[in-house]
Amino acid sequence: MAAATACTGGGAAEPMLSVGSANTGATATSTTASGGTGTGTGSGMGSDTSVLLPDAGSEPFTCEPVPAASPVLDAEFIFDPAEPHPGDTLTVIVRAGNGLGRTEAPPMTLEVTSALGITPYEPQTIEGGTALYYYAVPEVPEGDLCLRTTIDGALEASAKIAVTPRPEGYPVDGGVYKVVTHHQWTCDEQPTFGNEVHVEVRDENGVGIPGAVVQVRPSDATDPATIYNGDAEPIPATVTTDAQGKAMFFDYWPTSEHGLLVFELRVAGKASDIATEITTGWWEDDLMGCSFCPPGSSKNVWGHWSHTIVFQRDPMATEACRVPTDHAGMSACTVRHIHHHPDFPDCWPAGLAP
Repeated sequence: MAAATACTGGGAAEPMLSVGSANTGATATSTTASGGTGTGTGSGMGSDTSVLLPDAGSEPFTCEPVPAASPVLDAEFIFDPAEPHPGDTLTVIVRAGNGLGRTEAPPMTLEVTSALGITPYEPQTIEGGTALYYYAVPEVPEGDLCLRTTIDGALEASAKIAVTPRPEGYPVDGGVYKVVTHHQWTCDEQPTFGNEVHVEVRDENGVGIPGAVVQVRPSDATDPATIYNGDAEPIPATVTTDAQGKAMFFDYWPTSEHGLLVFELRVAGKASDIATEITTGWWEDDLMGCSFCPPGSSKNVWGHWSHTIVFQRDPMATEACRVPTDHAGMSACTVRHIHHHPDFPDCWPAGLAP
């Protein structure tokens, strides 16, 4: 399920500008790389970076990533969604393939070349035992995205992903199921042990809908082959609401090598928001020594994060969105964001696919 691209090629890049004609009649800007050899297996790596700036009415933007040897991280790129569409927020996870730890991970900037130009991004957070850099690239345009990371100004890693037109989705049948509550439980609300996920589906009047099916799926960043700690209570693919329109399942602390194991919930077969950022990966502090639970508390989260998600049908809604948690469980410390951008809503027209 994961979309991963290992790095190939190598050497420092020297930018060179040129003007010419491509198949699209666009202006081309090239960046050539020198030196080095690669050991990775990723696709789409060429000998230079060609940035095609399309004219009006031309084909979508295209580019090729500059080769990069990734001498510090032996980096691997992981994307969510794996097949992004225009307007999406693209989560980019850069994983240290050589096992470099989070505490040793150097600052690293991500540069994204797209039809909008070149935009730098700093990590939202660095997680893991093995270093996992999380970036959020909002409102991606159609066409290629060429990515490169730099450490102390030196080229480290590169990759490419295509943003394709959004296909048709589920029909809007009576409205869009909007997430009206996405609550991360506080320390006081947490059970003594375990991760409970409570789901409710309501109609437009706030009345619970019995028999509603809610899809539960790991994000596209997940590597299913490396999920562990979940054998005792595997995560269900769907849950069905009871007579009151409610359902609950137990999230048994699963993790994945491709970053924090994030789950997404949506009303199955309907135009629906997606509740994202549901993970048990947050530990007991904010990575800077602040504990989410007060000293001496009988609750120590240790990755035990429970959630309440409420979907309510809205007949007037015209779009669906990915909705993060309210981060209430982190209120005592620094809030960390993953799989969304806190300043850019991630929405699409109702009736189209997410």
